[in-house]
Amino acid sequence: MHQPADREKIELYISARKLSNKDVISDSDPKCKIFLRDFNGIEKQVGQTEVLKNNLNPDWKTTIQMDFIFEIKQELRFEVWDHDDGSIDKDDLIGVVNTTVGEIMGSRNQVYTGQLKLKNKATGTLLIKGDKLKDDNRYIFWQWEGKKIKNIDGWFGESDPFLRFYKQSGNDWLFVHETEFCKNNENPHWKAFEISMAKLNAGHTQQQIKVECWDNQTDGKHQFIGSTLFTIHQIENELKREFISLSQKGSNHGTIQLTQFNVFTKPSFIDYIKGGEQINLLIAVDFTGSNGDPKSPNSLHYNNPNQMNQYQSALYQVSEILLNYDFDKKIPMYGFGGIPHFPNYSKLEADHCFPLTGSFQQPEVFGLEGIMAQYSGALQHVTLSGPTYFAPIIQYACQTAQQNVNHNIYSVLMILTDGEIHDMNQTIQLIKGAARIPLSIIIIGVGDEKFQQMRTLDGDNGPLKGSSARDLVQFVPFRDFKQQGELAREVLAELPNQLVTYKQLLGMQPLKVPDVHLSQMM
Repeated sequence: MHQPADREKIELYISARKLSNKDVISDSDPKCKIFLRDFNGIEKQVGQTEVLKNNLNPDWKTTIQMDFIFEIKQELRFEVWDHDDGSIDKDDLIGVVNTTVGEIMGSRNQVYTGQLKLKNKATGTLLIKGDKLKDDNRYIFWQWEGKKIKNIDGWFGESDPFLRFYKQSGNDWLFVHETEFCKNNENPHWKAFEISMAKLNAGHTQQQIKVECWDNQTDGKHQFIGSTLFTIHQIENELKREFISLSQKGSNHGTIQLTQFNVFTKPSFIDYIKGGEQINLLIAVDFTGSNGDPKSPNSLHYNNPNQMNQYQSALYQVSEILLNYDFDKKIPMYGFGGIPHFPNYSKLEADHCFPLTGSFQQPEVFGLEGIMAQYSGALQHVTLSGPTYFAPIIQYACQTAQQNVNHNIYSVLMILTDGEIHDMNQTIQLIKGAARIPLSIIIIGVGDEKFQQMRTLDGDNGPLKGSSARDLVQFVPFRDFKQQGELAREVLAELPNQLVTYKQLLGMQPLKVPDVHLSQMM
């Protein structure tokens, strides 16, 4: 039988020009949402760019990486929105472009130009550049500083410089990274950062890289200071580590230089799985009163014999995937916010970490069928109560994961909840403290709450962003994913990288195991 070739990966770079302005006092703050229609005709969001303030000609740095499948019509929809800081519900749609991956990659120089439209009215131009993503797991860790950066703020201040890095692609320069800005500083020290060789120069060490120095402006209309060109080959061979930043007229506007530089290979999730890494799933279910009486059809815990409730559906979809990587298939299941009345374990008040088996000595169930049966059975032995506390169950998960630090086991705590929590500060501190523990936390929001606190706990946003050594929390509201399998894909999207980041943080490489040849298997 013919074996299909490995799928190539591509990266899409997105820009827009002459956007219609939705704001009255200033320019629009645009962002772009990207949707892909899958093989079953189901459309799902596959990415979203950052928001660029006061900018009608944005060059977004966030890119979209995806499979390029020649024989499939991969339909894409790009929506450009004017972001409102006050509420996501007040975002204004600027325009939409529909195209396909084939159209993008088949365009001259792989640059697709599309007319943004809203109600058949032109609202700007969308530019999409497709670029092949080389399979290269080499990364660069480096730090830059500036010396005597030109002050272009005049007498009343100093420049607030930041750097932009560009990858060369033919005659184009593709925007790949931006540092933070250093306030009023002509001799800035930017934070060290990591970037993949594939993203920076497609793995070609003699391919030129461009770095631009800009002066940050609060209105988003940053001022150009200077730029320089170099190659990784020059740096690796100690030929050059200090570069003059030249203005557009060729004047010396200061110097940028490397203070740290290291090329390393980052193993993949599959490398660790091949080395014997296991996933240890732990489950925690919300039994607070806000779920509604389980006997009522309106309850989130109502057991309908003809249809799964949201708790059951979430348990099934996510557990089904994770159990593939759990060798013993034994899953501890706990409840919180309810009053337990099990034959061997009973309390008179709400408990915030109790085993759904009714036994602390044997809290595990076996396999997917065991998970589903134990959830349904536990409803007969728990009175819904409250309040909602996450800290006890997270603390237990941290203790469990800590015991597995040297056992090649990575724990995943899946919390299913219907609302807000009442121990937010303690929960945040526990999450921050778990960065060096082999643990990820998945939170699935059940019901119709806004889940603002849950979004805060997600490491992609809010106060936890950048305050912890790594991102280990992923929140997803169940209601956003109605199709079978969509929830699991969204919930588990970040998990492989969270595991790899943890391993790298502790300097742990994949274990080397002998290859198993099929010819030797009986």
